[in-house]
Amino acid sequence: MHKLLIFSIILMVPGFQKAMAQKSFAKFLTPDYAELQHAGSIGYMSAGIGYNLSKKERTALSFHYGYVPEVKGGELHIAAVKFQYKPFAIRIKDKLTFYPVNPGVFLSYTFGKQFGFSFDDDQYPKGYYFWSPALREHISLSSELKIMGDKTSRIKSISLYTEANTNDLYMISWFENRTTTPIQEIFHLGFGVRMYF
Repeated sequence: MHKLLIFSIILMVPGFQKAMAQKSFAKFLTPDYAELQHAGSIGYMSAGIGYNLSKKERTALSFHYGYVPEVKGGELHIAAVKFQYKPFAIRIKDKLTFYPVNPGVFLSYTFGKQFGFSFDDDQYPKGYYFWSPALREHISLSSELKIMGDKTSRIKSISLYTEANTNDLYMISWFENRTTTPIQEIFHLGFGVRMYF
């Protein structure tokens, strides 16, 4: 139920319906940017495409595929959907813009036989574990430095970003053990580059 609520909130974000109405279907499917990310809870390396939901590029929805190789702790394939909001923009120079505090939410799903939406009822009593082994709900906070490109180039701008995030399971674990676990230990850090078209 709470996952449906998150998706409903994304659909109600100002600009989402307007963006859908203003673009043709084919143009709407063409991404506004592509990105590569290292770490950050969605794989050792991940790639994604994103869509700006407002003209000023303050809200975005993106889709990601992440991979963890065998040598980094076991092979994993991860899919994620992210929503990000950029409330503040600081122009440093004509070609530089800094977005210092960008809150976001995202869902990630880890594929594999050992993962599923719920635990095996034959092994555990129903409701014994209330969380999903495969699906994680995250909150994030990122910073982004955007470098504007040449007007004649197909790439409008390139940005570098860093993102800290935590998920529902980590937050619950921290809350239950907050006297012994420092809060910074439940956050994961990722670094990436975006190319805007």
